[in-house]
Amino acid sequence: MTGPRHALVIGAQCPALGRLDELEDAARALHETLTAPWAGACEKDPPGGATLLCGGPVRRADVEEAVRAAAMGAGEAGAVLVVALLGHGMAAGTGLYFMAGDSRAEAPVTAVDVGSLLAGALDTPGLAGVIAIVDTCHAGNAVPDLKSVANGIRQGDTRLSLLMGSGAAEEAYGLRFSRTLVKVLQDGIAAGGETLLPEAVVEAVRDDGGTAGQAILRAEFDGARFAPGRLWLARNQQHTVPRAGALLGAVAVEELSRALEAVGDGQDAGGAAGPVPDVRLITAAHQLDELRHALAAGPPCPGRTWAVDVVEALRAAVSTVHLLGMWPGAALTSALLRRALAEVCPDAVAPLADSSGTGLLRDAVEHLLLRAPRAGQRRTEPVADFVALLARETGVDPRAEALDRWAAALGARIDLNDAFERLGDRTRELRLRLVVSLHAAVGDEWPESLAAWLLDDGAVRRHEEFACVPDRAGVERQVGAALRWASRLAAALDVPLRRVEIAAPAPLLVHWRPEETDFGMRLGAEHDVVLRWSDRIQPPEHLWWINDRARRTLRAMESCPGGTRVDWLGEGDTRQMRELRDRLLGGPRARAVALGHRPAQLKDMLETLLASSPIVLWPEDDTDRVPAEARRYVDSHWHLLPAEFSRAYRDRWSHRGGTPQAPGRGHLARLRTVWDDPEWLDFCRWFEQFATDGENPA
Repeated sequence: MTGPRHALVIGAQCPALGRLDELEDAARALHETLTAPWAGACEKDPPGGATLLCGGPVRRADVEEAVRAAAMGAGEAGAVLVVALLGHGMAAGTGLYFMAGDSRAEAPVTAVDVGSLLAGALDTPGLAGVIAIVDTCHAGNAVPDLKSVANGIRQGDTRLSLLMGSGAAEEAYGLRFSRTLVKVLQDGIAAGGETLLPEAVVEAVRDDGGTAGQAILRAEFDGARFAPGRLWLARNQQHTVPRAGALLGAVAVEELSRALEAVGDGQDAGGAAGPVPDVRLITAAHQLDELRHALAAGPPCPGRTWAVDVVEALRAAVSTVHLLGMWPGAALTSALLRRALAEVCPDAVAPLADSSGTGLLRDAVEHLLLRAPRAGQRRTEPVADFVALLARETGVDPRAEALDRWAAALGARIDLNDAFERLGDRTRELRLRLVVSLHAAVGDEWPESLAAWLLDDGAVRRHEEFACVPDRAGVERQVGAALRWASRLAAALDVPLRRVEIAAPAPLLVHWRPEETDFGMRLGAEHDVVLRWSDRIQPPEHLWWINDRARRTLRAMESCPGGTRVDWLGEGDTRQMRELRDRLLGGPRARAVALGHRPAQLKDMLETLLASSPIVLWPEDDTDRVPAEARRYVDSHWHLLPAEFSRAYRDRWSHRGGTPQAPGRGHLARLRTVWDDPEWLDFCRWFEQFATDGENPA
């Protein structure tokens, strides 16, 4: 429910077909409902322009331009667009033509081709989906050519929910559809869930009786492969949000209500019908036990099996919440819960962005048990991963009695053991890090020596210097030599070496791609290569403060509840370097900095960007513009970064050889990044300590 939403309502009078009384009032009422935070939750003034077009002459060109501009604005924001067309409609063949102020009767070329306009909007890059509302005569003809949409620029990776207020051969009267729609959205729907889905709204409009004599139609298209959630029209005014301390959260209430409704349907078809209980009245664990026994005693049906399974999951959720509430380790915090949840189930981050404290704990557990398990996976696997991760982060022994009792009660001992084993394997892979630094370089000149450190759990195990010819080829040869040196040390320890960190001055970071260093094979082929800013090792006098600022920024980013992690700068931001510097360094930061394009003066400005933020991203090529899909991918996969960049580069190299690329990861392959995380700042602090003592750490 937290993604951006844009709206556009158009009420156009057509003098050639006669004025529609109260059209403007109906358009304004619908617009107010769609943009009300408590209802449609669409932005009232998004960057795309006006959200209401009515009153005075609204020409065909005005309608087409407004819809295209709204689609572009929504695409840039990664938003869902809700667009409504109210007025006269003319049927021509199987198409619907929306009649504007300059349209003429029986002249389709003077009117708006609704199907074509919607198809174009659906193909807008970045657009998260379109909900279209059409209240005209012959509205049933508004359906776009879905075959063309499936073969368009986005290859069908888009979503449409189209609500039409009359049949293809019917007339519409008095704007009944939009008026009744407003009534339903404002009143809400009993047992309709937290948000009103299009199918539920259509049924409620039909049941209301306000559109008697008109067929209310709905068409759907959904080819979106990574949509965060279903399209919805408004928040449900009849939905009761559970209290933070309630037994069941929103996920549990919704899933159990749906399952019990399915049981009711099955009983009506062949068993003793009974009322579906109000799950919001379940306030104690024993009521779940009673509900399970009642379900198990009834006649068999598919819905009943589903409901029993949901109740079992909720019993496991209650047990898990109890465990976490009496946690035997260090205190759990909202930030820690979010980090663990993002690592175990990235898809849960956006839906639970508004949760916090005890409510977040309960909502996270319910999501892991009810929505996270994949096909063929035991229901308890994701929550076991979650518990194991929290145990590692808070110092809880895997053999702790509280964990064993919990796992035994859920029948999840093996799942928990497997989770700890996976964590151990991951920890072992991350134990060793090779740092290769070019901090001896001056400006954009290549250095005459490299410094290398092998770190073991963050502590320096060995250090070595490598003399090199001061050019790119000479440096890359010695990078290979440093890797060979470190690999031999790792083999002696019988521990894998996966992470290689390359630190360099800003001017070299602009154009150098160390992961492509070739010593018979690419450095990044079997190693995760992370770029660091070498000035943090021994900051120059005028930048003595950069590491303290970076630590504060990382702490602020850590406490961020989710959503947008990055401030993307456009061409307007980078043209005026003095103003940009003042803005970036003029106050505290809570987000990373990224460039939506690659400016010609990047080499001159990268030092300022790195001084302002420990994490900086930019496009690798001059011609690249970072699309909205890439920006969303960075946010949604933040917990996997920076290692996900290495996987993206490997995918690209393999893809050139014909191997399919992982969906979405290609966006990262076209980005460069310097990632100075807490591990890097801790390493740099080691130098600060030596500098304080007057010693040379080398």
